[in-house]
Amino acid sequence: MLFNSVFFITIFLPMAVLGFYLLQRLRSPLPGRVFLTLMSLWFYGYYNPKYLAVLIGSLLFNHFVSLLIRSGKHLRLLELIGVTGNLLLLFVFKYFGFFLENVNYLLHADITVERIALPLGISFFTFQQISFIVDRCRGKADYYSFTDYACFVTFFPQLIAGPIVLHSEFLPQLTARENRRPDAEKVYRGLALFTLGLSKKVLLADTLAQLVNAEYAALAYLDALSAWVTIIFYMLELYFDFSGYTDMARGIGLLFGFTLPENFNAPLTAVSVKDFWRRWHITLSRFFGTYVYIPLGGNRKGIAIQCRNLFIVFLLSGIWHGAGWTFIVWGIMHGICVIFETLVPPMKAEDPRSPRCRILTLLRKVRTFLLVTLSFSIFRAESLGDAGILWKRLFAGGWNGMLLGISGSISLPEFYVIQKLIAMKAPGLAVPFCMAVIVGLLLLSLLLITGPKAESWIQKHGTKIGSALLLAVLFLWSFASLSQVSTFLYFDF
Repeated sequence: MLFNSVFFITIFLPMAVLGFYLLQRLRSPLPGRVFLTLMSLWFYGYYNPKYLAVLIGSLLFNHFVSLLIRSGKHLRLLELIGVTGNLLLLFVFKYFGFFLENVNYLLHADITVERIALPLGISFFTFQQISFIVDRCRGKADYYSFTDYACFVTFFPQLIAGPIVLHSEFLPQLTARENRRPDAEKVYRGLALFTLGLSKKVLLADTLAQLVNAEYAALAYLDALSAWVTIIFYMLELYFDFSGYTDMARGIGLLFGFTLPENFNAPLTAVSVKDFWRRWHITLSRFFGTYVYIPLGGNRKGIAIQCRNLFIVFLLSGIWHGAGWTFIVWGIMHGICVIFETLVPPMKAEDPRSPRCRILTLLRKVRTFLLVTLSFSIFRAESLGDAGILWKRLFAGGWNGMLLGISGSISLPEFYVIQKLIAMKAPGLAVPFCMAVIVGLLLLSLLLITGPKAESWIQKHGTKIGSALLLAVLFLWSFASLSQVSTFLYFDF
């Protein structure tokens, strides 16, 4: 089920929130938690009920391992079994086909198996459960009943595309909610955050996607300008899509009284690639830092081991995002950049208020944005061959007016009447108008990525009458645009 759908907004979400709070009024918290879990399973199975078998099987396996850990015996073995079982599930459903393709290529074989559909969110709920099992074995997590554990893993706002929530961030909130009433402030902040996330997704990400999809479908015909616009627009699309989803997820969490962890902190204003990963997909970076980087030795065993560990982390990050060489190369590129920044740290900043320091900071932000954008152009490509074609167009594409020709691919219902009038009365202005829309989208996007975070804006301005009216307009505008519904990009990862 999609957050940006009429059914979810008008039926599912109100039913889930109202049902949960009504049951919370009972003496026992159990009915409310069972209800929330069942609603989450409905949410997950709505797209394909077959996926429920994978999710429920994963839940049963991990809770059984957690139950065995209570004995306090053979913890190393149980940790190995738990982690291996989760990774095996991930391998079978996400990576087996890719593995088989490469085996066939290397051995010149033709081994074929029936294609296995990738269950939505498997990377997210698998990592979430790995963190729980590891923490249980290390004595950092208590045993929870199956009802509480299932509610933690399946809580629908974060189930499919994160953030990756730790047990310590959710279960204490769940167990502390007996017989509570809705918090008016949290409900308002949740609705406001959901609205801002919805508008990011529907009004910006989906609009940017129109040009991006059209140009990625015609890579061989791009010139340098259209190629650069394409990769910049994709970077912006991905940011507004994923951060919009996270805002919506956190907003929905607040409706139930739960605070989910932050996943973005102005990442496109980072001053280095290392800084970018402190700000982008924060919960994934935290997972790899806590459960991979530090156990490997982190930065405690010398610079050579630290660089090795960084490379492993970013290689795994690439593999986690997708079963394909484009994702692996993308991860390696980020690893190389972070290793370089570790070996060659920037000079200590002088007075940050000085003009020279401000200019240098701006240049570092632009450099980081370009590096990250170039790497994500490979991330988006269907193959390394397509990525090679795109990079050739970026640096040796010349000029053929492709951007002017394809600019009409952006179709905004808001401008339908204007575009019709131009087509009838002044057809020569059609291309300039479309180019103006492209420039406007770019400027608006840059304004938003450099402005305050959604929650900061809500906290500072959200209760003002003008801001409330703006939020109402954005919600109605986004809701009216749901006929153009598209899935979230991170559903594929």
